[in-house]
Order: sequence, then structure tokens, then C-alpha cells
Amino acid sequence: MTPHRSLRASRSRRRRATLPTLLLTVAAHLALLGASPATARAQPLFRSDAPLPVTITTNLRELVKERDSTDLQWFGAEFTYSAGDSTVTLPVELRARGHFRRQRGNCAFPPLWVRVRDDLEKGTELQGNPRIKLVTPCRPDSDDYQQYILLEYGVYRAYQTVLPVHPRTRLATITYRDSANRMDPLTVHAFFSEREEEVAKEHHVDLRDSMTGARFGDVDAPTLQSIALFSLMVGNSDWSLGGLHNIYLLQDSLGLIKPVAYDWDWVGLVNARYARPDYRLPIKSVVQRYYMGPCYTPQEWQPAVTVFKSKRAELDAVWAGIPGLDEKRRDQTTKYLAEFWKVLDNPGDFARLTKSCRREGN
Repeated sequence: MTPHRSLRASRSRRRRATLPTLLLTVAAHLALLGASPATARAQPLFRSDAPLPVTITTNLRELVKERDSTDLQWFGAEFTYSAGDSTVTLPVELRARGHFRRQRGNCAFPPLWVRVRDDLEKGTELQGNPRIKLVTPCRPDSDDYQQYILLEYGVYRAYQTVLPVHPRTRLATITYRDSANRMDPLTVHAFFSEREEEVAKEHHVDLRDSMTGARFGDVDAPTLQSIALFSLMVGNSDWSLGGLHNIYLLQDSLGLIKPVAYDWDWVGLVNARYARPDYRLPIKSVVQRYYMGPCYTPQEWQPAVTVFKSKRAELDAVWAGIPGLDEKRRDQTTKYLAEFWKVLDNPGDFARLTKSCRREGN
């Protein structure tokens, strides 16, 4: 049976079960919110929150140039980092990745894949990570774009606070060196992030990366509600469950499907200068919050709202703990989140902000 047929066959059954049991399932799920995988189970790279200083030496000019192709090539590189008093150098491979940020017309520098051979990764920071996402500034010579990276990293860290299934991240300072000495070295803020397959492996579930067309009633209700509320908090209107846009789906052995959200550079909290709302939405700026999730009654909203409020101090503190984030950005983030908490404290304002809810899907 194909995933799509399985999805359609279970859709009506899940929809009937979702609303009557929503409060119970939300309560059970939210009891686990904030519980991350044990540190001991994490790959070495993700066992620490300390920024990792890294030097990457490669044919930098060619790597930056070769990114509009439909057949992207891998470039050999040296990956060097400090491990206590010693320095470790690994041969790795790099390749441009992504969509918007990979295109030459949008960014001067693409996000990257970092790949290392299984027999070379053992005993290093990259052990257990055959391929890792590396998020670097779209324009490395711009202070604003450096700050966007730190803000986006903060959104990932906040997401970890309220969603138990999430991609792990690690902040880094990357110095890129051109092996042919045709470009000056670049030193930037960046962060590593797990790919979808690694998240699925960590939680012993299957990735359903081609299961498009999902409706709200097809997926785990508490997880979806938490994602919808988190998206409202950070000002995210750039997601679609049915289109698998900045969402992927994980399915356990019992058939339960959980969405995972990612890619946060277009949210209002980051407020990147290139980010624009979809032209079909009635907002002019990504800073304006616009709710894209399911419809809930005040009673159905209450468990998730209660948990978010209980985690307010922890969520607000995320950005205070990010090294390199300037005071201007910290203040803007504090004010942006304060607006959300104010709405959450006022049932009337919250109802008005979420009246753009979608009945079936987005």
C-alpha cells in the first residue's frame, strides 16, 4: 500500500477521533514538552551548546559559483576544529543546498551540506553524522545577515524547548579559506543542524518525505497544535502541512504521523530584509503575525496556552544566551515576544488573532 493510500484510508478515522479526544491527547503530550533526547544519545557534535570554532579549507570560489545547477557537485575540503588542547583535521566534502538561499540572485553565499566518510568520522565531533546541514550567512560581509543567522538559530533553540521531536543544532564560528588563495578568508556565525533522516533515526520512526496532501486531521493533534502556536509566537506564515513546505512528517510503527517544522529565516522574529509574506495573505510584512493553523475552541486551546505560558521565562531567555547577538537584536526580540505574551493573556485578542484559522489544512 502506498503512503498516499494509507493516508487517505486513515483520514476519516483520525478526523473523528481528533476533536473528541483533543484535550486528553494534548494533556498527555504536553506533559512531555521540553523533554529533549538524552545528551548521552546525541552525536558528539550536538552534546554541547558551546559554539564550535571551525576552519573549512576548500576551492571556495568554485563552491560559491557552482550553485544554480540542477546537478550540484561535491567539493573536497579540510574540516579543522579544536578539541581541548589539540586540533583535529578531517577530510570532508561540501555541496551547496537549499532553495531560496542557494540561488545566486538572492544570496552571495549558499547554505551547505557537509559530508564525511563513515570510516573517517569515528572519534570526532562529526561521528554519527554522515551528512549535516550547515547554515551560513546569505551575505557574509553584512553584519545584518550575520545577526539573522543568530536569530534563526535562536528560533531552533526555542522550538526545542516546546517540541520534543526536533532537529538538534550547534552554533559555530566558521572560517572559510580558499585552497587556491583566490579569495580572502571569511569568518562568519553559522550553525549545524540535523537532517530529517537523522531526526527520524533518533526517534525510531520513518521519514515520509513524499507524503504530500496531508490535512490537519491526518497528523498528531497535540504536535500540530504546538507547531501552530509556536509559529504564531515567532511570526511564521511560511509553512504548509499539505505542501510539505518547511514541514516534514515522521510516522511511527502504529501509523501515527507527527509533523516537524524547520527553516525559520522568513519569520517575523528574524525579520530578514529579503523575507516577504506570500502575496495571497492579507499582511504586508513578515513581522505581522498571521495564524495559519487549525481552528480550536478556547477550551481546546487551553492546555497548549498554559504550557507556553509556563515556559515563558525559558523561551524569553533563549536569545539572551546567544553569543554574538547584539543588544539591538535582543531588545527587538524581547519586544516582539512581549507582544505575543500580551495577546496570549487576553482571550479576546487571542481569538481575533487566530480567527484566520483553516478548517482542513494549509
